[in-house]
Amino acid sequence: MSWRFKICSVEEMKWIDEEASKRGVDHLLLMEDAGTAVFNLVHRVFGVYGRRFLVVAGTGNNGGDALVAARRIYSYGGFVEVYIVGEPDRYREPARRNYEIISKLGLPLKILRSEEGLGDLEKSISLSDVIIVGLIGIGLKGEVKGLVRLVVEAINKSGKPVVSVDIASGIDGNNGLVRGVAVKSTYTVTFGLPKIGNVLYPGYYYCGKLYVSRLSYPPDLLGCDRIRVEFNTPLKPPERLKWGHKGSFGKLLVVAGARYYYGAPYYSSYSFLKAGGGYSRLAAPKSVIPVLASRCSEVVYHPMDETTEGSLSMGNYESILRIIDEHGVDIVVLGPGTSLNEETQELIRKLAGAINKPLLIDGDGLTAISKDPSIIKERKAGTILTPHPLEFTRLTGVDLSDLREDPVGSIRRASQDLNSYIVLKGAHSLIAYPDGRVYVNMTGNPGMAKAGMGDVLNGVIAAMYGVGFRDLGEATRMGVLIHGLAGDLAAEEVGEDGVTPETVMENLPRAVKILRENPEYILEKYLPGEI
Repeated sequence: MSWRFKICSVEEMKWIDEEASKRGVDHLLLMEDAGTAVFNLVHRVFGVYGRRFLVVAGTGNNGGDALVAARRIYSYGGFVEVYIVGEPDRYREPARRNYEIISKLGLPLKILRSEEGLGDLEKSISLSDVIIVGLIGIGLKGEVKGLVRLVVEAINKSGKPVVSVDIASGIDGNNGLVRGVAVKSTYTVTFGLPKIGNVLYPGYYYCGKLYVSRLSYPPDLLGCDRIRVEFNTPLKPPERLKWGHKGSFGKLLVVAGARYYYGAPYYSSYSFLKAGGGYSRLAAPKSVIPVLASRCSEVVYHPMDETTEGSLSMGNYESILRIIDEHGVDIVVLGPGTSLNEETQELIRKLAGAINKPLLIDGDGLTAISKDPSIIKERKAGTILTPHPLEFTRLTGVDLSDLREDPVGSIRRASQDLNSYIVLKGAHSLIAYPDGRVYVNMTGNPGMAKAGMGDVLNGVIAAMYGVGFRDLGEATRMGVLIHGLAGDLAAEEVGEDGVTPETVMENLPRAVKILRENPEYILEKYLPGEI
């Protein structure tokens, strides 16, 4: 079922609609399916008979879906009141037909045309058990203003359970941004495929618990190759060889650290071992090695010459390449905590061009590469870049506001241009492949928004490569997934506020164990439900 994990843009969903219509799956049928799906969710979660429902509908197709749900609830014995916000004359088929049906059924129906009716709406809200909202769907254009904004604010102020139709009204379907104001939903039933705005923050927050109904869409449309965004789903790691030795599970070299930067080299090198990697080496300035060695004796240390500022000097260039060659290093992490010293930055650029192994560049290494991105474009071995949004803008020249407006398109274009796998770190990190595929990672929590977390991620990605994901994209994806899962396990133990890079590292073995033994747990916990 290749469509099971797909995520689409607004434009792609409209294309699916049009193609389905050509096959006889017309909009009237889809609207009936959609409203029935919302009804099914309501019936499953809240029950219907004898309960009080308020349906708030706009004058587009999203409102038409809500009217179908109202009709189904009414037929099933629920007390339902309908408010239409705006002029019903604006309805077009098939929403118009459903409005006409609702008008003849005899259930309470009110038209809200101005602020004068807000008092009645607020009273109806207060008397309801559940509110179903179909004000604005994925066709949202511009900010939510005027009467619709006041209605959304009244719903949010009520604290009542809210079920949203397709997407929380006020959320941009292509990026998850709030356009002025948005409905804070308890549940959302989305149709066909989840939209990007359903799964990226803040849209994911406003959607509440997300469910997907496939309606009557042909599965080959939902799973077609032109839709190239998917959830980052678990891949089973290769079995650990019973007769394996430390070299069987990957050899890592981390080039990191500077005077006063101890966390980055420590977490990058040690997390590799905690996540299953076999042999971890760290090349760091010689003055920081004793401190690191006293904290972690499992890593093999290579003391390096340093500048007067305590950072890696250019004189280490040949030594680092020799370590990679002589010790059979499989993958290299370059740049965390190396400082912005000009000599060190030049060393990183020179190494990035010369290292002929898979290379992960992070932190200060990204700053160095941003001065000359052509270095990584020309690399023959695979490259992984792990920027946060500001690092991404420096690396690509994309404005931060443009990145927010089009996160998927921005990371996709950058990955193709730089011929690199890119992890755009944040809440629901994005992972882009040079071939145009983009994955949305659903693990992780706000407690992980702390210094040092990205350094742990470096080692975990390298470990996934070491344990046998020799497709660099798969290693990157599983590293991001496990890193977030370990953070969630840590949060369950200590609360989100208490999550640190150390507690995430402590939970890496449990996270890898879950990936190996119970991947269905990850699917059930993090992916939308089906309705």
